[in-house]
Amino acid sequence: MDRPAIVIRDIHHYGDDLTVPEAVSRLCGGGPVTVTVTDPAPPGGDPRGNPRHGFDITVWPALSGQGELPPEITREAGTFETPGHAALFAEALALASQLAASAALGGGQAVPGRAAAIGAAHGRDAARRALARATPAACRDITARLEAADPMVYDLYDTPALSGQHGIRYDTANLASDLGLILADDSVLRMAEEAYFTAAGEAFWAEAGRIARDRAAQHVATSSQRSEA
Repeated sequence: MDRPAIVIRDIHHYGDDLTVPEAVSRLCGGGPVTVTVTDPAPPGGDPRGNPRHGFDITVWPALSGQGELPPEITREAGTFETPGHAALFAEALALASQLAASAALGGGQAVPGRAAAIGAAHGRDAARRALARATPAACRDITARLEAADPMVYDLYDTPALSGQHGIRYDTANLASDLGLILADDSVLRMAEEAYFTAAGEAFWAEAGRIARDRAAQHVATSSQRSEA
């Protein structure tokens, strides 16, 4: 390393190096992380570089049992002699803010949980749209396939995948905006997308199965009443 670097460390500025997903996981698990700036180390020094005085920014997790309180950010007192130093600190602070937002959006709920909640809501909505005009025969077919655990049933409909399926105009940019991840590391956004996809698919087929069973049962009941009449 031959120039200053912004790094994330476990607990304090001499802790283990962390990636963004690792830092988010650490915060969600109740541990603090520190964002700091390191300068090139002298010969024989720590190859990771020397933490620069006045640049430590510690992100503290939300207090246990008080999910309505977001993580807190504290910083080491320091002054910045040059615009370059101030800009470097601002960049480090932006990263710390991103970690805090990623770890506890919406009152202590981690990014995957928020993304999954959005995906599940979209999945249920998509199922209602997809089966809006499904015939009783189609509903019986869907029900039979789901009960038989036929994997081919999942080819009948596309589940929400951030590509406008079933008229749901919602893409990755929308998800990032809703989660406050506009400046996020790509790995955090990928984690959110995966949580969205998984929850959307599960919710879609749970709702589709419910709709299909109810509609098929209603058709049978109606047919019986007509026969009796």
